[in-house]
Amino acid sequence: MTPVLKSWLLTYLRVRNISAHHGRLWNRGLGVYPAIPKSASITWLSDRDLFAREPWRAQRLFPVLVSLQTVLHTIAPGSMWSGRLAALLADHANIPLAPMGIPPAWQADPFWPRRG
Repeated sequence: MTPVLKSWLLTYLRVRNISAHHGRLWNRGLGVYPAIPKSASITWLSDRDLFAREPWRAQRLFPVLVSLQTVLHTIAPGSMWSGRLAALLADHANIPLAPMGIPPAWQADPFWPRRG
């Protein structure tokens, strides 16, 4: 197993455990974080340096969401998950995105599929 995949799976396990015990995710560090891929062959944000420039974002929920979408690009290319994520965040617009590490205009990145 590659170090990137291993870090992603450990992060997913942590998120799952927090969620299963009704913990909050939106404004906290997770203690374990997905490795940011260096290989251009791994689908990732257009701004590949976002987390290097702003390292605090790498310790929040946003890189977990990005890594999940990266996996979905491969295993379920027709997935509507990113649209549901955008709708969920829009439905709860009173919750600030910055504490989750989500940058302004995050949906404008071509990384996020545009599906109805």
